[in-house]
Amino acid sequence: MAYGCVPSFLQRRTIRPSSPKAQKLHPTSYLDGLRGVASFIVFMGHYTEENIGWWTEPYGLYEDGAPSSPIQLPFIRVLYSARPMVHIFFIISGFVLTYKPLKQIHSQQYSALVSTLSSSVFRRAVRLFLPSFITLLIMSLAVYYEFSEPRYGFPLWSLTAQLGNWYETCWQLLQSSWGWDDSSSPLPRYNPALWTIPVEFAQSMLLFIVILGLSHVRINMRLLILTCIMSFCFWSAQLHAVEFLGGMFIAEVTLLQSYNATPSNSPESSPILPTTEFGDKKSELPITTTLDISNPGMTSSKSTCMKVFWILNLICGLYISSWTNEHVNEIPFLSTLDAHTPEPYSGQRVWFCLAAFQIVLACTQLTTLQALFNLPLPQYLGNISYALYLTHNLCLTILEPRFGPLFDDKIGKDSFMGRHGFWAAGLLIYGPIILWTADVFWRGVDVPSTKFARWLESKCLMDRDSESEIPRRRNLYF
Repeated sequence: MAYGCVPSFLQRRTIRPSSPKAQKLHPTSYLDGLRGVASFIVFMGHYTEENIGWWTEPYGLYEDGAPSSPIQLPFIRVLYSARPMVHIFFIISGFVLTYKPLKQIHSQQYSALVSTLSSSVFRRAVRLFLPSFITLLIMSLAVYYEFSEPRYGFPLWSLTAQLGNWYETCWQLLQSSWGWDDSSSPLPRYNPALWTIPVEFAQSMLLFIVILGLSHVRINMRLLILTCIMSFCFWSAQLHAVEFLGGMFIAEVTLLQSYNATPSNSPESSPILPTTEFGDKKSELPITTTLDISNPGMTSSKSTCMKVFWILNLICGLYISSWTNEHVNEIPFLSTLDAHTPEPYSGQRVWFCLAAFQIVLACTQLTTLQALFNLPLPQYLGNISYALYLTHNLCLTILEPRFGPLFDDKIGKDSFMGRHGFWAAGLLIYGPIILWTADVFWRGVDVPSTKFARWLESKCLMDRDSESEIPRRRNLYF
């Protein structure tokens, strides 16, 4: 038990330096790193909004007796802008869930595709809800025994009643999967951040249906139909469906780019792409998105222009992600976007969707960003990202009532320096504890939940050696 409480990165370096091998990077590891950083920003946002509410206002306005902080400036503010991060989560989920099935479609491994989708559908609910239910159980018990403040849930008169309330909360969380939009269901008790879990589940099911339905469609037609479905979802106010399906679109384009970058077009290194007919013959030609390498000057010029284009997209996405909680009408450019929000939307959500697409797309195109998110720290955050997302509110509701009054007494929040000192002190104390809790939860709950889902699937699968599940009967009458 003592060994299990040691953070995983210390286990590898000190206790068992030669035991687990270093994590291998795969072509899309940078998205794991991006997801990890986004999850940490969600914690930063919830912590900052709860303790230093002034910093959710625009820089230079509504200062309430103390000058604004440079942390409130655009771009820097992204460090604690939690709301746009959820949209990044959804796009990455769409990408990750479809990356392997799309590779199988491109190589026409349709039998393997069916197995992959069947396994994904079977395991998805367990993968998402089991860790969530355990988190809610811990938080309900923490509230009942007064370890945490009753910020999101209240202690009841008996343990039986508290557990009954936990069960009801879990049931409501499951039922929320029928709602395709986050505004259709109330926030879960004990941990309101879990509103994203039923959205993840419902949109995952939609994604699996779409990829199955388009699996035999030619690539260019699949992209066209997918764009039409995304447009329909957008104008139907189903923004999260757009983000999941958009993740699939980005995965398809990323795969096509990787095929074009492959020097050999042999069957081993390149999939079977759409055929082009010449008379009675068909020629398998890969879709090409690059210029002829015989003109390196033109190729270099185009590459530079594309890098500039994606850097500008990244800058724009980060600026939109700096959207303040209130008084956005007083911020240059963001006020213009807010005034021109397309129907049927209102507020910031549609612009956060745009910013998330810009950021994720920039990451898929800029190797410098990919190298940054492939560094050990973002990769570690990527490993514990789901656990960090689930448990950070638990830690904050336990730690803040104990340390907050001390910080108020010794540091205060009435001055410019006091607010920065309060904010930094909280991060120095809460941050390591929250990361440690997420690490333990990841190894003790998240990973075992994934293994349990695989085990359960293996026990429920049909025996391939048996001829049929239908019992034989000689005389059947209808």
